[in-house]
Amino acid sequence: MAEKMEGNITELKTYKDGKQVDSEIVFEPLCDWWIGKLHDYLGCTKYDDIGAVIDEFGIDVAERITKGEVVTVERTLSDKEIAEKDLRKVSCAKPFTVEKIAMPIRYPFPGGSKEYLIRRWE
Repeated sequence: MAEKMEGNITELKTYKDGKQVDSEIVFEPLCDWWIGKLHDYLGCTKYDDIGAVIDEFGIDVAERITKGEVVTVERTLSDKEIAEKDLRKVSCAKPFTVEKIAMPIRYPFPGGSKEYLIRRWE
């Protein structure tokens, strides 16, 4: 039986001297998922390009991501994917909101900044 994984997807950017130097599109699940093969709670997925996002979530989500929005989406995990990765949902925290913030970084761009997704508990 396929299972749903709800989470947020957005583009996180890195800046140096006020200019964008890098970006990555990431999906972060709202709940904690145990990945047995990795012996870890990683559930994040990075997408190489916007085309992969369009294939999985559609053009509407991709457009919102390119505008800088944090979009809540739902992924359908197949039985095969669950078995191959030994995936299982282990917990879901109390209500929270997700925000995108920029934090200063020292490496690889001293004086630069990078965007992150954070949780604010309600």
